[in-house]
Order: sequence, then structure tokens, then C-alpha cells
Amino acid sequence: MVRGRKQTGIWIVVAAVVAVIALAPAASAKEKVYNWRAQTYAVAGSVGYKALESSLADLKEMTDGRMDIRLYGVGSLVGAFDQLDAMGSGIFECGFNAPAYYAGKDPAFAALFSLMNLWENTTDVKLWMYYFGGMELARELYGKYDVYYAGPALVGAEPIMSKVPIRSLEDLKGIKIRTAGGLTSTLFSELGASPVKLPGSELYTGLDTGVVDAAEFVSLAENMDLGLHEVTEYVLYPSFHGNTATCDFTINQKRWDSLPADLKATITSWMYELDARFDYQSQAESIRALKKMTDAGLVHTKLSDADMKQARAMALKVASDWKGKSEMSARMIDSIVDFLKLKGSLD
Repeated sequence: MVRGRKQTGIWIVVAAVVAVIALAPAASAKEKVYNWRAQTYAVAGSVGYKALESSLADLKEMTDGRMDIRLYGVGSLVGAFDQLDAMGSGIFECGFNAPAYYAGKDPAFAALFSLMNLWENTTDVKLWMYYFGGMELARELYGKYDVYYAGPALVGAEPIMSKVPIRSLEDLKGIKIRTAGGLTSTLFSELGASPVKLPGSELYTGLDTGVVDAAEFVSLAENMDLGLHEVTEYVLYPSFHGNTATCDFTINQKRWDSLPADLKATITSWMYELDARFDYQSQAESIRALKKMTDAGLVHTKLSDADMKQARAMALKVASDWKGKSEMSARMIDSIVDFLKLKGSLD
């Protein structure tokens, strides 16, 4: 009888040990801290950088410190145009960038970033992304490079800062203009300008030394943060080339796969906050920036309705031609155009 009790006691202890071992991975997953690094296209201190920095601090708090991502400005870890390869190979875990920088990998990245002024506002882009197939296409595209597309973050209308006046499309002929490349670069070429591909960190010097006569770069607020109003005399705002631009937050695929389910769910929800903060904060600061620029003496120019209509027609042709550059590019552009037609924004 005693022997039976001893055996029963042993089995109880064994069962308890097995249970502890079985629960150990779950417990450690809940306690593990993920110290990651992220590089952004933005210069440290700019509104785009600060918006992402604030959102990453929120993510850390939302996860009780388990998701701790340190932010690095453009070029701090690798060159701006090398960010996709660096994430895919695991040099750092995640990034925030303008996908047009990767158009050399696949022209579809440029279409994802912006179809010039075919988009009318940021809301339309979000509708397409979340409910009309955009997310699926973006994830398929990035997945080819071992990178997970977490989601978009948008800014509103982009400006063109210039040393020469741009009051009509004709004024673009012969000028050297900085751009991220892709469809926008093609559109500028069609209009007689000479596009120059530069990262945001080189815009001030490029304008100051005459490498370029004009530059387009994300929001008006970020242009001011970079000091571009100090080396230009005119600001075309809003410009014809971009009513909105789609940046994104991306993660090394293996690192994403290694996250526990609750952190994946948190990041997925957090993307909505990041998008809203980036969008609204950029727009709010751009309102203030335009006033500061004009008060400082910059001349604010706009194109006529006729020029804007002409630019939109040209943008549609450029997008149509761009479809032939890759299979993925054709699928991306067809999806966007089909949505805009369904919505009534395009004939």
C-alpha cells in the first residue's frame, strides 16, 4: 500500500515537471524583449522622423517594453537606396521608407509609392490598400526580397522647392530636379526636365551648389525641417506630381515570423496609429511651414486648372506605359486604376 502511494506521488511530481516544461516556452515568449533597429528615409529631427519616433515609443508602451525598436535616420546604417537588401539579409530588422527608392529592383515599387496625381487624397489610397487588394499586392512584392510589408503610412500633397519660378508646366523645361525616381522621374522627363536621383539628406547641398535647380521631397514640413527654404526662392504647392505619397513600415520576414502571435497582432493594429500620426502630423506641420516660408520671403506658386488637367492626363499615360516594365507593376497599376474607375475618380 505504501509502495503504491510512493509511485502515485512520483507520477504526480513527474506530471508537474512535464507541465512546467510545456509551459516554459509560452512564458519565455511573453517575457522576451525584442531589441530591434529601424532605419528611415527621414533626417533626424524632421517631422517625419519625429512622427515615427513617437509611434515607436507608443509601440514599446503598448507591449510593456517587449517591442523596443531603436530608430536611425537616413544613411545611418546603410544607404537610403540599399535599405531593402539590408532588411532582407538581416543587417537590421525593420525600416520605414519610400518604396520608390527600390524601383531598380522592380518598377512596381514606384507604382506602390505614388501614381503621381492620379490619386486625389490619402483616404483613397487607404481604401485601396485595406479593402481593394493593395495590401496583398504589397506583401507579395516585398515578400520576394524576404521582407514583410507591415502597412502603409501616407503624407498629403508634396511641394516642389525651386530656385527658379514654376508657374506653368512649360517652366519645367530645362531644369534639373531632384526626385526619388520611378514614375515621377518619367513624368518630369516627359515635361522636359532633367530628373536627378538623390536621397533627402543630400537635398540642401544639392540645391545650394547647383546640382539641382528644384527638388520634390515628401511633405512641405520636412522640406522646411531640412532647411530647403534657405536655398530656394519659390515653392510650388500643392504640386502636380503628387497629391499623396505612400511610405511604409517593413520587417525582415524571418524576424516577423519569429514573433509571438500577440506581438504580431499588436503591430498590425499599431500600423493604423503610425499611419494616422504620420499623415495628420505632416499635414498640420505643412500648414505652419507654408506660412513660415512665405513670411520669410519665398514666393508661393500654383499651376492653372488647365495645367493640372494636362498633367493628370500625362500621368495616366506614364502609368499605362509603366505597366510594361514588369508583371508585378502591371498588376499593381491595373488594381489601382480599376479602383479609381470604380470610385468614379477616373473615366
